[in-house]
Parts: sequence; C-alpha cells; structure tokens
Amino acid sequence: MANPSVQERLKTVSGLILQREDLREPLKLQKEILQIQHEIDRTPTKGTSVNWNDRTIIEGLLQKSLETKKPIVHFLDPTVFKLDILSQLSTRIAKVLCERTAGKKGLENFSRLMESGELDLLKLVEATLKADIVFIKKTAEKLELPHEILLYMLSVLVQPSLEEIARKIDSSLLDNWWQPHCPVCGRIPVIARLRDRKRYLVCTFCGAEYLSDSFLCVHCGNRDPYMLKYLVIQEQPAFQIDFCTKCKHYIKVIDETKLKENIPRGLEDIITLGVDFVAKKANLER
Repeated sequence: MANPSVQERLKTVSGLILQREDLREPLKLQKEILQIQHEIDRTPTKGTSVNWNDRTIIEGLLQKSLETKKPIVHFLDPTVFKLDILSQLSTRIAKVLCERTAGKKGLENFSRLMESGELDLLKLVEATLKADIVFIKKTAEKLELPHEILLYMLSVLVQPSLEEIARKIDSSLLDNWWQPHCPVCGRIPVIARLRDRKRYLVCTFCGAEYLSDSFLCVHCGNRDPYMLKYLVIQEQPAFQIDFCTKCKHYIKVIDETKLKENIPRGLEDIITLGVDFVAKKANLER
C-alpha cells in the first residue's frame, strides 16, 4: 500500500481541519504545502523528465535494489529533476514556512539566493536523495537556517516522484526487504501498522509499507526481545509506543484491529501527534 495522490490527501486534510480542532494548525500547514505539491503531482512526470508509466524504468530500479539491498533512491539520477520548476516552488514553500516557523532570516536568505541562482539546487536535490546531511547542514549554516527546515523544503520537492515509485513497485521488494529503513527512499520510519498479526513499517514520506520483524528497533537495529518494550495509551487503545531500552528511541504503532475509524494514509504522523507527547513524557526520543 502507498500514499494516495496529493489531490486526494488535500481533500482529506480539508475535511480534517473542520473536524480536528486539536490538530488544526499543523493540518493547515500541511494543506498549504500540499497545494504547492499538487502542481508537481498533477503532471505525469512528477517534476522530473522520467515517464513513470514505463515499466522498464521501475523494474530496472527494483532489480538494482533487490540485488544490492540498497533503497531505490540510491539509483535515482538527480539530473532527471526539472530544476526550473522546483526552484520556483521552493521559494513558495519558503514563504509559507516564513509565516509559520522559526528561521525567518534564513528562509529569506534561501529565497533570495535561489532566485538569483546562487544556490546549487542540483547538489541540494542530490544531497536530499542520498541523505547527505553533512552537505545539508553546511548549506543551512551559510543560510543561517535550521538544517531541519532546509531538508524539509527540499524533501517536499522530491516527494511526489518518490511517492509515484512507491505506488508502482510490486510486493517483491516490500515483502522481502526486512530492513528498518524504507526500501524506496531510505528513511527511517516513525509509524508502524499492525495487521493480520504482522508489523508493517510505514514510510510517511514516500508511503511505502513493508514487512518488518516485530522484535526490531528501527533506530539502532537491536533485536533483543528483553530490551524491546511497549507502552499502551489507555485513552487510545489503538495506539501504542514501541521503544528500545538500549537507545531510548521509539516508533508509533497503529493497531488496525482496534481502530474505531480509519487513519488516512500519508497523514498518520499528524493524526498521532498526541502519541509523541506521551513518548516525550516517558523520556523517549523520536
């Protein structure tokens, strides 16, 4: 299973804004970002020069991933992204964040340098795909911008194409991956779903959902069942927190058998923000 289209998520978020007063602000931000992403997602190439309906391209990426046990993103050429489109949209994202987050000066610096062509967007896209946090941090430092915000903006730009890949790959990769990081984008998941007595890790970035060992810390790789614990939230029995006593990191788990209403795909992290507060009180790290 993978994330629904950006347009479908926009519709869902718009409805949730009216229903969930407790999550209204993060949902409003999500809606504004989705509106920008929709301009990428509504095109067949998702902001790239690649025809994602060409099965040979997807199958080629899938085969390389299966052979090497490396995420598909490792084999994605950053030069396929249409930098002129992404550059324009990046400054719009910066404007949205400027009104809602810290780092106004850095965001203004980003927009100014992006518009003047002084920022190397190709290198930034490549760093985002390859998870080169060192380069992201160096660039963010020059901009006087928190690196988390810079990484978020860049991620928004490449997300539609990675979601499209996640939708088109078959289950041979998802059912045989058995590693904590996402087989498509390589990110560490913060969400899992329990279904049919199996644990599926959910990538809230690209939407890939893949089988996982129930006794596995996705952060440090610990498999010792005596060091892997969980917390059940009494008020919300469909949610639990799986955590590792070795590294103190956690993952939020949705037990689908106990859900009273569906948790929309692609919005799991926002809907379960309350679980993060419980984990923080327990001195656990995200």
